[in-house]
Amino acid sequence: MGDITTLLISCFTWLTLYFTLCLVNPRRSYEWHIRTVTTIHAITVILLGLYSVFVLGPWPFDLMGGKSSDFQTFVITVSLGYFLLDLSWCLYFRTEGPVMMLHHTLSIVGLSICFGIEMYGIEMVTTITGAEITNPLLQLRWFLKETKQYDTKLGDIVDVAFMVIFGVFRIVLGTMLLISCYMQDNTDWLTRFGGTCIYSIGWLFWISIVQYGFKRYRRRYGSKSSKSTTNGHLKSNSEANGVTGSEKDPGSEKIFCSEQGNGSLNGEINGNLTKRHVANGVKESASSTDLL
Repeated sequence: MGDITTLLISCFTWLTLYFTLCLVNPRRSYEWHIRTVTTIHAITVILLGLYSVFVLGPWPFDLMGGKSSDFQTFVITVSLGYFLLDLSWCLYFRTEGPVMMLHHTLSIVGLSICFGIEMYGIEMVTTITGAEITNPLLQLRWFLKETKQYDTKLGDIVDVAFMVIFGVFRIVLGTMLLISCYMQDNTDWLTRFGGTCIYSIGWLFWISIVQYGFKRYRRRYGSKSSKSTTNGHLKSNSEANGVTGSEKDPGSEKIFCSEQGNGSLNGEINGNLTKRHVANGVKESASSTDLL
């Protein structure tokens, strides 16, 4: 079994970091701080995982199913401490949907098994690294939303980068890793079953991401195109009727003002919801736009 003391230190460290952030910056919501912890965990595990896979070895596509090394057990312990905190937070605030809760539960079960029997280290570390590599972008996306910078070019870049990296690592490389897991003689039924479960959840996330991206950008750029076409028709009609300069069609002016009014109203409503959300510190429910 892994070192219990190290696990307790891991839990205490992540918990202390979270409460420290809450005390230092009380103006931000609880969700802001837990997502900051999530980002730090993701970056930490990515660096540790890459070092484990590419420097210490072994190469996961060649050797799975063996005993965990001390460093692999350390990485697993660090990540298990974080997931225990994050699952507790989600349960306390009742924020996540069934898919995300299933993902967290399976992650903790898998990490606990690896921690308890000190096996499957290379598979688990590789899986954690591949799963967490998109997490910083996911959290950045949420931070951009909170600071009203999401509907910008930067938001578009983050969205596209997230979808591409998720598809490459979770779907393409994930498929290759799962096939390799089934092909290797050293892997047992537990390794294959656990890998299949995590891989299946990755596909659920991927389908939701693609659906969201398609709807969002079709609505966004499609509406811009339709507005441009409508404005062109209005301009042509105005010129045909001899209306120039400040002489605008009263009907179109009313429509424009009405649209502005609705936009302001929607903005005010969304602003109030955001303020209430920040004040209460409640995390949004997991959806296709919020995946771990």
